Amino acid sequence: MPRNYYIGIDVGTGSVRAGLVQDDGTLLASSTESTITWRDPNDHRIFEQSTNNIWDGMCKTIRAVLAEAKVAPSDVKGLGFDATCSLAVSDMNGDPVVVTKGDKLGEIGDRNIILWADHRAEEEANLINGTGATVLDYVGGVMSLEMEIPKTLWLKKHMAPERFARCQFFDLPDFLTYKATGDNTRSCCSVTCKCSFVPTKNGWQPDFFEKIGLGEFVGNNFKQLGAHESNVLTAGIPIGQGLSKKAAEELGLLEGTPVGSGVIDARVCPTPLSERILRPVQSKEGVFVPGVWGPYKNAVMPGWWMNEGGQSSTGQLIDFMIRTHPAYPKLQELAEEQKTSIHEVLANQLNELCKEEGVATWTELTKDMHFYPDLHGNRSPIADP
Repeated sequence: MPRNYYIGIDVGTGSVRAGLVQDDGTLLASSTESTITWRDPNDHRIFEQSTNNIWDGMCKTIRAVLAEAKVAPSDVKGLGFDATCSLAVSDMNGDPVVVTKGDKLGEIGDRNIILWADHRAEEEANLINGTGATVLDYVGGVMSLEMEIPKTLWLKKHMAPERFARCQFFDLPDFLTYKATGDNTRSCCSVTCKCSFVPTKNGWQPDFFEKIGLGEFVGNNFKQLGAHESNVLTAGIPIGQGLSKKAAEELGLLEGTPVGSGVIDARVCPTPLSERILRPVQSKEGVFVPGVWGPYKNAVMPGWWMNEGGQSSTGQLIDFMIRTHPAYPKLQELAEEQKTSIHEVLANQLNELCKEEGVATWTELTKDMHFYPDLHGNRSPIADP
């Protein structure tokens, strides 16, 4: 009996990964392509990426897994995306709009993503948190400057009004499904968790947007944010007519291949990730906890509420601790001598220590060692990333 195959795309902070699975869940092939992150040497808060660069990586990884597994495009019965909770900006035609401060801000150009780790919108987040708006009840009482509405407000303050008016604003998973299908339907996960959409209170909150200075969204019926009349989809529900002809040709798949509504990366993998450690929990009733994000209705599973706590920028924290340690130069020397990475050297050292101590795992080896990570920011319960 012929098998069906499915492709999952994971867009992380530093790479795009594609996985090809058969219908029993067996992973047959995977491929990874690095992505570009731009920084500002004069402003440590800035992290920017490009949807064009990410899409190129998706095209390469999808073609790679099909070739490795020797699977025909016609046998792929669906694909789905998860991605970081980063703000992607395009014009109404889907062309990327520059988010870099300066004269080019708002022009058509590659650098159109404000990455989740970007902290430029501190002033805007403080303004929002001073409103006492209902939307704050659904983020533990404090909105993070990493969320999409503070960043959107920053863009309004710094962009020429005529350029801002032509923009669409997406959480990155939603932009990817839009580019893949041409259908602008948003995911409940993205708009609820990151864009101040409240499903149980008719979606967008006009008084909130008026109060913070984004009243034009109310005036244009939230055309720039999507989810008109609460038209959102739960994770995995097929969007529109599937892959557009253009997207299918670029990805190496067939037009009409079903595309599932996207999700934020940490919501589909609630385990330690490269950039963050998050702990989502699901409940049948909404649970309001100060300092813990949520509750979010229908974010991942229909009818269920989700709360989320954890640590932000974990990968960056680990890098910081390694690179500022007095032994870091010696670690670099060892990696160079052994022609491997510093992380492989550290892993081998931990394995040796396990043997010396007679324990089976790193967890057992370090069970009496505790690390307090808030020196690098706190996502919950302090909500100060």
